[in-house]
Amino acid sequence: MEERSEKVSSISFFPLDYASMAGFLAYASSVTAIPICLVAITEELGLSLGQAGGLEALRGILVLVTLLLSGFIAARFGKARSIGFGCILLGIGMFAYGMAPFFGALLLAVALLGLGGGVVEALINPLVQELHPKDSGRYLNLVNAFWSIGVLATMLGTGDALNRDVSWRSVLPFLGCVSLFSGSVFLWLGQGEEKRRAGSLGQVFANKRAILRRRRFWVFTALMFLGGASEGAFTFWSASLIQIEFGAAPLAAGVGVALFAGGMILGRLLFAWLVPQERLWALLLWSALGGVGVSLGFPLLDSIEWAYLALLLAGVAMACFWPSLQSYAVDRMCCDATSAFILLSCGGIAGFASVSWTMGAVGDWLGLRASFWIVPFYLCLMVLVLLAERRKGA
Repeated sequence: MEERSEKVSSISFFPLDYASMAGFLAYASSVTAIPICLVAITEELGLSLGQAGGLEALRGILVLVTLLLSGFIAARFGKARSIGFGCILLGIGMFAYGMAPFFGALLLAVALLGLGGGVVEALINPLVQELHPKDSGRYLNLVNAFWSIGVLATMLGTGDALNRDVSWRSVLPFLGCVSLFSGSVFLWLGQGEEKRRAGSLGQVFANKRAILRRRRFWVFTALMFLGGASEGAFTFWSASLIQIEFGAAPLAAGVGVALFAGGMILGRLLFAWLVPQERLWALLLWSALGGVGVSLGFPLLDSIEWAYLALLLAGVAMACFWPSLQSYAVDRMCCDATSAFILLSCGGIAGFASVSWTMGAVGDWLGLRASFWIVPFYLCLMVLVLLAERRKGA
């Protein structure tokens, strides 16, 4: 037992691990800064909410398209250099967004953010898995914690800057510098990058086709969709719920989302430290069951203090879904990891994006509080799918 504990607690990093942490910080800042600044942006540029929402929809479409192409990009340039180019595009996009004088210019900025973000989203996790193939679940949870750290830091830092009357046109280029720095590190570390196993475009296509023909892949895609949707529900709608149901100020609502992100940070760091690769399925199952318990009570809360506690616990419960599902899926399918990670991410992003519309429609019909009943429904489905998947042979 002592031997096993020592093995579980032993974690060591390569330089590219640290670069991946910085890459997630940069990516998270590019995703969360614009929604925080959106009110100021729409007022200054005279945009309607429909136009603002259309920009984010365009970005999501471009991220999905780029995800599908990222395997070919990595085969041509290598993962580290591809991520470096993606971070550079993110930085340029943030600068372009901050300097845009009208709506048309924002379209160009959003295009750069979508293309760069898709590459970063697609390739950081496969890179970490490649660095630690025998124990990737722990490292993926740890590195992915820096996504949540980036969300929390950007939300609180940008919100504070706006409260101090700092212009959004200054905030976005400043955050763009973070992406440019991260991209430079990846390009530097990737100079001597060896040719990857999936070195030809034909092989990349063959790998993806082989994965898409597996029935088990579609089971894991469904799990990624459900996990991504559950996380997206709290990330996108909890601030609005706090403001609408409890009459709270935007800053108080932001604290609620920050607590959710903080719970995800805590969960990912804790699971990375304690949970070995062979226990990922149990971690996913118990996390989903815990999420069911927390989310069942969330629509019934009658005070902001209890909402804060519930958001913190929900963050812990949902922390492992994205990284652990990908690592577990690759182990169970015994396939090309890079192609699998990219294709599975498409399912997660589709769930994350779709829940905003689904809950909004339910909220218009029955009220935003009632829309949160969707979350325990999704998580119950997730438990059932996990149990069914486990019963199948490896």
